[in-house]
Amino acid sequence: MDQKRFDVFLSYNGADKSAVDELGRQLKQKGIKPWLDSWNLIPGEPWQEAIEEALDACFTCAVIIGPSGIGPWQNEEMRAAIDRRVHKRDFRVIPVVLPGGQRDRRSHLPAFLVQTTWVEFHHTLADDRALHQLICGIRGKEPGAEAEAYDYQGVSPYRGLQVFQPEHASFFFGREALTGWLLEILRPRAASHLDNRFLAVIGPSGSGKSSLVRAGLIPALKKGEFPGSAEWPVIMVRPGSEPMTSLATTLATDLAIPDMPADMEDLVAGLRKDKRQLHLLVHRALRNQPKDRRILLLVDQFEEIFTMCRDESQRRTLIDNLMYTSSVVGGRLIVVMTMRADFYAKCATYPALAAAVSEHQVLVGSMTEDELRRAIERPAQLVGCELENGLTEMLLQDLKNEAGALPLLEHTLMELWERRDGRRLTIAAYRDIGEIEGALEQYANTVFRQFSRPEQEVCKHIFLRLTQPGEGTEDTKRRLARKELEESEFVAPVLQHLIKTRLLTAEGEEHQRDKGE
Repeated sequence: MDQKRFDVFLSYNGADKSAVDELGRQLKQKGIKPWLDSWNLIPGEPWQEAIEEALDACFTCAVIIGPSGIGPWQNEEMRAAIDRRVHKRDFRVIPVVLPGGQRDRRSHLPAFLVQTTWVEFHHTLADDRALHQLICGIRGKEPGAEAEAYDYQGVSPYRGLQVFQPEHASFFFGREALTGWLLEILRPRAASHLDNRFLAVIGPSGSGKSSLVRAGLIPALKKGEFPGSAEWPVIMVRPGSEPMTSLATTLATDLAIPDMPADMEDLVAGLRKDKRQLHLLVHRALRNQPKDRRILLLVDQFEEIFTMCRDESQRRTLIDNLMYTSSVVGGRLIVVMTMRADFYAKCATYPALAAAVSEHQVLVGSMTEDELRRAIERPAQLVGCELENGLTEMLLQDLKNEAGALPLLEHTLMELWERRDGRRLTIAAYRDIGEIEGALEQYANTVFRQFSRPEQEVCKHIFLRLTQPGEGTEDTKRRLARKELEESEFVAPVLQHLIKTRLLTAEGEEHQRDKGE
């Protein structure tokens, strides 16, 4: 074979040849040079050697999964491509799903494919969005890089100790592959299969569970990942000490439900009396809406039903409503919950919850080095800044010794951003703030020393009240209502300063420490 370079090697199961031929033609029309065995193998020449040479002659390998799955020889091609990717970082491997195909279970796939962003043609090959994603992947470009022309001048690209929200999705990098797996679990199936409407996102403290859902999953749905999902209402609730009141307040505030009880106590009483009530309320809210319309309910920090709620009847009522509504045939509510991993065993007491969590969960693990690099560098690049040579490597090295370090990383990056030298985030500033290990402690001590002695005592009291001691688990943070603090002339100014310096976040009339998820 000559030394002509190709853009992409198309690895596929022979049973899906016709669809792959069509995809290859579409790529050629867009200026991409694909290598296919049926197009490029010369009859009579040894085909195994030719395919190995073809992989060497391509910049990218697309592992194509159609209705027939991954074939035996394709599996060998895929693993050869992944091995090449390991040894040559500029070689890309892109998993591609054709119409009628589906991802295999994560445990059945090579780890590299699990951690890679997929391109999926769900209903037809005439999917301009998926084709654009594939072409960008082949060329090594981000699909949205050219389309998004927002003015980020003066906007901080890092969140510090605060959770990423849907409006911060543009700065949320590194979890693209995991977001794809969340979508896969919730993706509407063919008419012959029941859709799944429950997802538990579980992980250790500091793993970024809430940010993953808020700035990863929800924005993807709002971009139209599923049919009609751009129009789905999204409501969010944290259980707190009275989970049914929290849920009822969210429903009354965020949904237009006909004949909603005007009195909150009546609404709570209805939910507690009948586990079908939430299902019925959702149906009333979506009455006269298209059949594919859903409501997504995020129950964030679900562990609060164990750490803050002391009323077992409220706890069980919330679980019963959520489980019935997310599983009943014809239901229109999707329930997504985030929960700390050390509370996993507590779900076993509730059979329906235990079954749902067991069958439909994603465990949020540590980010890979490539994912962390994106989370560190891409937000700065988006606002026209850069990290000094060697700074990213220092951050990556220091992160290896820190468990649940994502909040610490975001705080450190925020500090570096605020101390930037022109357009550069510098090593000198990193050392000055105490690096990953000492940045937050040094910052908190600086804020603490700004208080007078009486204010310092109030500050200590506030943070002690914000900690819920664990019972067989790690301590957890808790929300704190302003009324729970003793009246003092120092309370208001201390709270205001802690919020201003980002050591606390305010949520309505409640204040919470938002360090880590």
